[in-house]
Amino acid sequence: MRHRTLTSSPALWASIPCPRSELRLDLVLASGQSFRWREQSPEHWSGVLADQVWTLTQTEERLYCTVYREDKSQVGKPTLEELDALHKYCQLDVSLAQLYSQWASVDSHFQKVAQKFQGVRLLRQDPTECLFSFICSSNNNIARITSMVERLCQAFGPRLIQLDDVTYHGFPSLQALAGESVQRWRLTSESWAWGTGPAMYVPAPKPSWKSTVGRLGCSNFEQPLMKTPTKPSTPCPGWAPRKLLPESVGTLCWLGPSSAVQC
Repeated sequence: MRHRTLTSSPALWASIPCPRSELRLDLVLASGQSFRWREQSPEHWSGVLADQVWTLTQTEERLYCTVYREDKSQVGKPTLEELDALHKYCQLDVSLAQLYSQWASVDSHFQKVAQKFQGVRLLRQDPTECLFSFICSSNNNIARITSMVERLCQAFGPRLIQLDDVTYHGFPSLQALAGESVQRWRLTSESWAWGTGPAMYVPAPKPSWKSTVGRLGCSNFEQPLMKTPTKPSTPCPGWAPRKLLPESVGTLCWLGPSSAVQC
């Protein structure tokens, strides 16, 4: 199977109304939020979302998507449920135009640069993937983090599908990441190692860490963090104090000491 483009197989694509001012794929998918997307063809981004492989592209007014399925009997354009998953992932229910207007009214510097960076929004990523990607990010650049996350998925994630010469894997489950084989692989892999900083603080897995991370669902985890002055009441390994975020930033949560990221 090959990577699709909108012109090569238009019948297998679906679309969502979404102007570029609300979402710029090139700025959002390559900005260091998520590390699972590649521009396999010009303006066509392929990656893994909800354990499915997608390709996304856009016009000035619409966001187009296609989903790959190994079962040839299920080949077709994305379903309504899949479109809803993409809608939630991109948080398209949030009006970026309104937020930009609000921020520009109180920040003169933002007002100057906003026009050059339209469509920059946070992705609502899976909390487990977001957390472990953040741990990999310590003292690394985007290219190296991308490589680390990809090798982690190749080693412990489920195989999904192969397109051209690229094999896609889902992100490993908590059960897979809790196994002793992860520790052995981490110590012996020449292409994957902890950096310095918060990742160095993560100890060997203990019986409690998996259940702690497993509670990081957005609905249960986001609001308590916004009310916490320095750190959560039941911190995960790797936590360090961080200044409180403004109350107006209601869609953000902390996952580490040097960045505010979407869960």
